[in-house]
Amino acid sequence: MRIIARFEKGEAVRFVSHLDIQRTFQRAFRRANIPLAYSQGFNPHPQLSFATALALGYTSEAEWFDVKLAEDMAPERFQEAVNAVLPTGFRILEAQAAEEKLPALTALMAASSHEVDFILPVSLSAESVISAFDAMAGGEIFVEKRTKGGMKTVDIRPMLLHYSFSQTADSLKLSVFGVSDAKGSLNIDLLLGALSDKIPGEFSYRVHKNTIYSLDGRVMPQKPVFAC
Repeated sequence: MRIIARFEKGEAVRFVSHLDIQRTFQRAFRRANIPLAYSQGFNPHPQLSFATALALGYTSEAEWFDVKLAEDMAPERFQEAVNAVLPTGFRILEAQAAEEKLPALTALMAASSHEVDFILPVSLSAESVISAFDAMAGGEIFVEKRTKGGMKTVDIRPMLLHYSFSQTADSLKLSVFGVSDAKGSLNIDLLLGALSDKIPGEFSYRVHKNTIYSLDGRVMPQKPVFAC
């Protein structure tokens, strides 16, 4: 049996690495007596995979994993049993049975949305940040990106599908929709690093992933149509 599930990574665990997340869920499955299916060979391991590796320091309500079970189990029971033993900060938000022929989650992904909370010094206004981002988004956005062949200068502007700002008297938020598929994803840190090069002043930020979108909507919500 195959189960796919969406989980959240909360504030308390935002600095937990992807490798430790994998270990956390494997321990939770054992504690919850989930009948996992294992790979064959000399070093059997649970047939568990994650759609993406969330950047360290980010929070999310849109993390997905795919796990195979050796026995049938109601997705609702699976969700309840695992949530009962997960540490604070992790929680499965939904679980569903999946067809064996369904592609891997990474192959289904098309786009993702993030919300950025800016933490600005007194000397840097929200208006100046918005103006600088608008100007940057009006052309190519070249960044230094690590690839399999080493560092490479790439234009990430085509991966930015849509963005919008919202502000109050004491906050500035940026909503970002970007490409996120098997070939690569919009790197929010690189995007904001490019922005910082265009602003006379330092800022910090917090990032939360809201949603992963799919092309056909079979697992994740349908991909939004945006252009900017």
